[in-house]
Amino acid sequence: MTPTDVPWGLAACLGCDTDTWFPEGRTSAANTNRVEAKTTCLRCPIREACLESALIEERGLGASSRHGIRGGKSGKQRFELATRTGAPPKQQRAC
Repeated sequence: MTPTDVPWGLAACLGCDTDTWFPEGRTSAANTNRVEAKTTCLRCPIREACLESALIEERGLGASSRHGIRGGKSGKQRFELATRTGAPPKQQRAC
């Protein structure tokens, strides 16, 4: 399934506050948002397709360039998953 084939209208996060999916920092509110986002993802019928879409869109990016919760995973978790599955981050060019 490609990102354009995903039935996004079935997403459990549809209509949710977007701040939930992009928690910043290590505050208690940010941690609450992370838990809420990941819990919502667990009940989502398109979670796997969402995660696959994120991995495709983020191919070649480093951990710090992956933002938000997508497919039930944080940016760092998606980076680690991509690295394990053979999609290494882009190499920085020397100036």
